[in-house]
Amino acid sequence: MAFGDFLTKRFGRQYLNTRFLDVGTGSGVHLLLLRKLGIQDVTATDISAEAVQVAQLNEFQSLGGQRICFLQCDLFTGIEAGQEFDVILFNPPGWQTPSATFLEALKTSDGTQGLAIEAMFYGERTLRRFFEQVPNYLKPGGKVIIGLNSLVGIDAVLKEMCEVQDGRYQCDWSLSERHEFPLALYTEQWRALQPLIRQEITQWVNNGLAYCRFTEEGEVMWSYEIIELAFTPRST
Repeated sequence: MAFGDFLTKRFGRQYLNTRFLDVGTGSGVHLLLLRKLGIQDVTATDISAEAVQVAQLNEFQSLGGQRICFLQCDLFTGIEAGQEFDVILFNPPGWQTPSATFLEALKTSDGTQGLAIEAMFYGERTLRRFFEQVPNYLKPGGKVIIGLNSLVGIDAVLKEMCEVQDGRYQCDWSLSERHEFPLALYTEQWRALQPLIRQEITQWVNNGLAYCRFTEEGEVMWSYEIIELAFTPRST
């Protein structure tokens, strides 16, 4: 909701002819907002075939037509070489790579509802691959808008982004919005694993891999930060 609210405030009529790419679109909700704003040139990717089908159905049911180009692929693998976009959106998995102990507990826990584990964890790995590739698909002067969960370690992620592109691009970013939310566990399976989840988060924080705030009642308060990025080629 925070990401969608930002998009509706950020992009107005001056962006009607702008090319947008939404990486990891999920249900397609953010692209539907762009369509309702009048933006026509929109492409979306998602690794999940089911997510792509749901997003296509959502567009048809909400807007009565299908103008968004949906591609089932991992990040940019389905985008043809040479294609470039003015704005690339990404709302990546928000948590670090889980420990072996947590993965084993997840396998043996009851219930299968909820997001696939790849949609929640391994955020830093996914972001590393994203940052390695994204400048190749961005028009000169284009922007990357990304929503980052503090449980993935925002400072470390941005530092690594610069290291990945060092020598090719100067990487500049600005914080557009910051929100704080309580950690919500929506299924019985995740609620049953709450002690282990808290243990995982505590280890990440203690190791400097993530940050959050613990209330006196023990509630985990994490931050969601919307970052705008730009890549300027370095002179050779």
